[in-house]
Amino acid sequence: MQRNNPAFLLILWLLASACSSKVVSGGNSSGATTNDNSTTSQSSNSSFPKKNTDEDLSLYRPKFKSSTDTESNSQSNSSQPVQASKTPLSDMPLHVNKKLDAILDTIAMRNKSIKFTNGFRIQIYVGNDRKAADDAKIYTYQKYPEIFPYLSYQQPIYKVKIGDFLNRMDAERYYADLKELYPSAMILPDRVEIKKGIMVK
Repeated sequence: MQRNNPAFLLILWLLASACSSKVVSGGNSSGATTNDNSTTSQSSNSSFPKKNTDEDLSLYRPKFKSSTDTESNSQSNSSQPVQASKTPLSDMPLHVNKKLDAILDTIAMRNKSIKFTNGFRIQIYVGNDRKAADDAKIYTYQKYPEIFPYLSYQQPIYKVKIGDFLNRMDAERYYADLKELYPSAMILPDRVEIKKGIMVK
């Protein structure tokens, strides 16, 4: 677009004139608003009377019995027969504890009945050969006496899984050693016995 174009010059002139009028009116309006603010603040101050800071607030203060009142009350009560003091709260039987003990006992009985949980086992052998499966089972008995091997048979396949690992990290330690002798070994999720899982070192 050329700068000598009359349409461009017209738009430029309109923008300049619009901006200059806003600046002038804005300056006037701000001055007017400051004057208006000062007049409104003066009028608001004049419409509200000053508060008296010497106002008596004793009506709103809490009232307590004085020591003389309590002494007179104790003397008047001394003529009446004294009742036996109640047993302190610490000596009273707490029925809540009995109920809680009963609930805890039922939870303990349920926990004793739970023998299996989700865990991991290492499968070291899968195949048709019964002798090879027995050899793998005997090897793990001798090498790792703290973990138990399990031989299962689903026709025609024998599977040997070892260990009752409650978490995968325990299984990983044994898996690293077994992988050298049994390259097809793998860690599988399985239901494991809790007591045997606790015995794993």
